[in-house]
Amino acid sequence: MKVKKFLGVFLSLLLLISLFPVSPLAETKSEDLIEVEAAPLDPSIDPMGLKHPISYIDEDVEGKADFIMLYTSEYAKEILVKQFWVAVQVDANNKVTDVVSQSVNGAPPVWEEEQSLAIPEGGYVLLAHDDSWATKNFRKFLATNFKVGDTIKLRKNGNEVPITEFMTGDGLKASINLENELMYTLTKSQADISGSIQNIESDQSYQLLVNGQEVELQEGGSFQYVYELAKGTNYIDVEIYKNDILHDVKSLVVYYQDNPSVEEKEVFLWVEQGPSARRFQSSEDVRNMLLEAKDAGVTAVVLDVKGVEGFASYQKNDLTNRPYVSEMTAEGRSGSNPDLDLLEEFIKHGHELGLEVHASFNVFAEGSIAHNEFAVLNDHPEWEEEVYRSEDNGAILPLRESTYGKSGALVTFVNPSNPEVRDYQLKTFEEVMKNYDVDGVLLDRGRYDNYFADFSDLTKTQFEEFLNKKGKTLTNWPEDIFYYEGSNRVDGPLINEWYTFRSGVINSYVEETRELVDHYNSSENRDIQLSAYVGSWYESYYLNGVNWSSPTFSYDSRLQFPQESLYGEEYRQTAYTDKLDFLMIGTYQTTSQEINKYITLGNILTDGQVPLYAGMALVNVQDPALQREVFQAGLQNTSGLMLFDYSQANFPVIKASIADEEYVKDYVLGISNPIQPESPFVGDFFNVNRNDDNLNVYSDSFGLSTGTNKWGVEAVVDANGKVVKMVNKKQAMNWNWTAVEDNNSLIPEGGFVVSALDRSGAREKRVLVGTNFDIGDEVRSALLKGFLEYEGKTYPTVGFEYQGKVQVVGPGEADVQVNGSPATLQSNGEFTAQLALQPGENQIEIVVTVDGFKTHQQTVTVIGEELTFDEVIEFVENATFTNKGIQQAVLAQLESAQKDFASAEKLKEDGLVEQAEEAKASGNQKLEELQLFVQKHAGKHIPEEVAEQLVSYLKSL
Repeated sequence: MKVKKFLGVFLSLLLLISLFPVSPLAETKSEDLIEVEAAPLDPSIDPMGLKHPISYIDEDVEGKADFIMLYTSEYAKEILVKQFWVAVQVDANNKVTDVVSQSVNGAPPVWEEEQSLAIPEGGYVLLAHDDSWATKNFRKFLATNFKVGDTIKLRKNGNEVPITEFMTGDGLKASINLENELMYTLTKSQADISGSIQNIESDQSYQLLVNGQEVELQEGGSFQYVYELAKGTNYIDVEIYKNDILHDVKSLVVYYQDNPSVEEKEVFLWVEQGPSARRFQSSEDVRNMLLEAKDAGVTAVVLDVKGVEGFASYQKNDLTNRPYVSEMTAEGRSGSNPDLDLLEEFIKHGHELGLEVHASFNVFAEGSIAHNEFAVLNDHPEWEEEVYRSEDNGAILPLRESTYGKSGALVTFVNPSNPEVRDYQLKTFEEVMKNYDVDGVLLDRGRYDNYFADFSDLTKTQFEEFLNKKGKTLTNWPEDIFYYEGSNRVDGPLINEWYTFRSGVINSYVEETRELVDHYNSSENRDIQLSAYVGSWYESYYLNGVNWSSPTFSYDSRLQFPQESLYGEEYRQTAYTDKLDFLMIGTYQTTSQEINKYITLGNILTDGQVPLYAGMALVNVQDPALQREVFQAGLQNTSGLMLFDYSQANFPVIKASIADEEYVKDYVLGISNPIQPESPFVGDFFNVNRNDDNLNVYSDSFGLSTGTNKWGVEAVVDANGKVVKMVNKKQAMNWNWTAVEDNNSLIPEGGFVVSALDRSGAREKRVLVGTNFDIGDEVRSALLKGFLEYEGKTYPTVGFEYQGKVQVVGPGEADVQVNGSPATLQSNGEFTAQLALQPGENQIEIVVTVDGFKTHQQTVTVIGEELTFDEVIEFVENATFTNKGIQQAVLAQLESAQKDFASAEKLKEDGLVEQAEEAKASGNQKLEELQLFVQKHAGKHIPEEVAEQLVSYLKSL
């Protein structure tokens, strides 16, 4: 046991040391341990301070995470410290002179704004970043252990060393600042590479190379270069030499492909089973949703026919007897129509509308711990995955018996190595292809749960057989794979074999599915496509036992995958995309830069061998501008999009994003305020799936229920306008979410639901609903439309008519006031108001009440502009007169008056004031006479509405 423990500690130390790469400029070796030592807590007791390893020295932070960096004065004159990062400035005497975002008494810092921090000459700066203050000790180490005035130390392999130990003596380091992203896709054959060299010194010589080709440096160190791309993946190294010594290297990875135009791309809409099944209560519900989707630009639908709970969204289950989704009992999941075959309805209406329908299967997921739903797993407990997790102190347990299964797990997986499991899943695929005219079948969760599964005896036996074929032996189970030191996982000697074995298990299942699909295609003359969904984060997907690359993909170290030793020939043989017709990858990142990076990584990994679709997590890209940007990146750089999922779909925004157009919402959603009646709420969307930072309203035309998740707050209003139910009111008011209530509220017929959700941890909209609404309150809601037609526009100062529309949501009658006067309101909600405008800006206030409850107080700004004679003449020329002679008489009098006013202006310019006044008086008299003339002929030779408009124009001249 002591030997075993020593080996574990030794391996851990080796792993720890391997994490400390340093700059090639520093005189250090890869095995050197570089540390920073804080000032001792009490030198009279212990002269040593706390120490922490340095992760990198004088290196760019790009692509790195979880680190403490050391920057010498050779790297730059200053360093950028981002918000939520921690930095310590140290002078040439090792004295701390500044701390950015310092902790007080160990608490999280009051995070300072982004700033540049000078690197003192002969001193240095320590910079820390990680993604968890609570669980990681990079930022926390600097923030809690360093303060201004402390004298600190640097150590190398335990020995105190000066900062010069890590400096070259060659002066400032020449570093490359690229304007390009480090990984991206192009559909043209040339890459424009540009950037600049930092720390250029006039008395030194520099050479810039791009893949060995010298590039001219412009004055100030900037450069531009056009690189000719080869088809597929291009690795481009940009190097800067100072005095013939290499100072910095940046590597670009550019994927070049020819792609069809955006108009030819496919757009899949994913319909997840759990949140959506009970939304479809009738055949009409399915058709209406598909009509909306097609109008938005969707070309195909992916329907979850087997959800994570194990229930089917189809009823012809003659091979598996899977229970139908209507048998779910969990709150928020129950209530699907037992008489509606969802898959059949999707196929019928989808094909009528020209949409493909692909059936998705959560292959190795067979139960929801979160909802306590297990369609078939309780009848086959031997199928359940057995997990090996640190919380269980070395025990291998079925997931639901493990600590994690009892406290944190959401989904239960079954063992992909189990022959019975595999056969049952294949029969699930088969009964769908046998009984339904699907266009494709798709593997989702066709993987292991994570690195902690499966450690059953059955899997152990299969792994031993796998090793025997390679001449290897399993000695210690499971320690040869990995073991735990506390909560930290430590890899054993067979870790890569384990990853390869599991990936091979999944590969063989995909092959069996391929054979089944091919059988149905050949025997029934069909064209069913086989596809898969995977996460785009391939660099960590090996933990799930999946190698979704192409067998032709060859790993390059410039991709910087963490488990580099894995990607050899044996692992390459487990790649499975050659068995697919197409692949969907979840580019579910939250910034356009990251999404573009992972689209490119997907192109590199699939090597152009199969069509690739970029999956978009709609919940992450609700901002219309961001959604448009990332949708267009996916459409331009892959075969198309997969939108995940319908429960987060905002079809008007999706339509604009696919069409590459700016989205403009044409209504204001108003909600009365029970607490402050004069201050109504402005909602975000009406009858649109709720997402983060949304305050939405749902009427019964949306469907049976809101389809929302459990983390929101909802007020249910009945057909009488009274709040009859509150969901998560106390949780929002007390901000305690340990016992949340399911949302997905039923929408009362004739009523509506007010539903709010914030970003994780944010309180604004949930607290608003929880605080201001209560059971028994009277609440009304309405939509106001038409204001966009007027905002910022210019109109004549007379004869202006404002037109709009109000649509009541739920119960009640609307009343509209415009600038304090009642508007003329029609039964369809359209309203008009006649207004006199002043020259310049005019504020028009529209107040909407429903049953006396204020829902809107909207202000619109319009610009008033005085009419000219030419505009009035044009109006008369285009107006309909019943007598042409009268029309000509009006025009003649107008033109005569116009000449008088023009003459008055000319006389005034010439200084003939008295004559100018006489000409102006003559013009005014002609206009007055013309008004009388028009009024005399109104309703006879001049239509009433034309006469009324014309008189108002004449008064304004």
